[in-house]
Amino acid sequence: MGIRIGQQILLPDIAPLGDALHYYRDGWQALKVLEQYWPLLTEAQQVTVHVQDKYVAVRCAANGEMPIHAMQTHAVLSGFLRLADVVLGVQASNDVKVHLQESSPHTELFSALLKAPVTGGCQYDQVLFPATVLDSPNPNHDDERFQQALIQCDRTLNSLRDHHLIDLIRERLRFQLEEGHYDQQQLASSLNMSVRNLQRRLNAHHTRFRDLLDQVRAELAEQLVRYSEAGFAEIAHQLGYEDPSSFNKAFKRWLGLPPGEYRARHKNSTPSA
Repeated sequence: MGIRIGQQILLPDIAPLGDALHYYRDGWQALKVLEQYWPLLTEAQQVTVHVQDKYVAVRCAANGEMPIHAMQTHAVLSGFLRLADVVLGVQASNDVKVHLQESSPHTELFSALLKAPVTGGCQYDQVLFPATVLDSPNPNHDDERFQQALIQCDRTLNSLRDHHLIDLIRERLRFQLEEGHYDQQQLASSLNMSVRNLQRRLNAHHTRFRDLLDQVRAELAEQLVRYSEAGFAEIAHQLGYEDPSSFNKAFKRWLGLPPGEYRARHKNSTPSA
């Protein structure tokens, strides 16, 4: 959806939100849609809406545990302004202001790109604009189509979150195995859910915990056998196999060769950058 650098969207494709942002009642309702469904447009950050006197402030906030870079914040704010111009009629002018927490020598350049004044060293990363621009009714308003669009947005967002959950489980499983153990209960607790709820969420995505464990084990096993000098019994123990022969069978299933033969064939290879 759009052009990304890393995990950050730069040119949003609003297709998942298209109908909702066409049939909304007024600017306030459209802004609420953007706040709720912004994760459909970017993975790294979310936006939150705050009313301050006669202004509306749209702020950037971290989305989960992902590290945030200043350029990601800049992309979110510029992406929001472009959408706000098209959807809400919030046109860049002296009435629109951009605040950044970071003071940067590139503030003047960023201001020129956004065609709005940018101030660094502020409390929040945010866009401010007059609340009155949200009051105008939308001539295309159709409540039935709007509600149908929200149902589709919910489905899309839930599917996206399931994908993110699986990526997060794989990441934490890998960390556990690199530390020499895995613990489903501990992993579920780190995600603020029970083991039963974790299994239910995975079942809804047509996968199981043991399938993800097998995938992560296969990835780590290939790297450890190929690039490390650890013994196969040691690798088997690290990956949670009590019996090295079980590891040997699994490795052959994953890569088509026993670990000893696989290491021999790749003994002169080096990890890719």
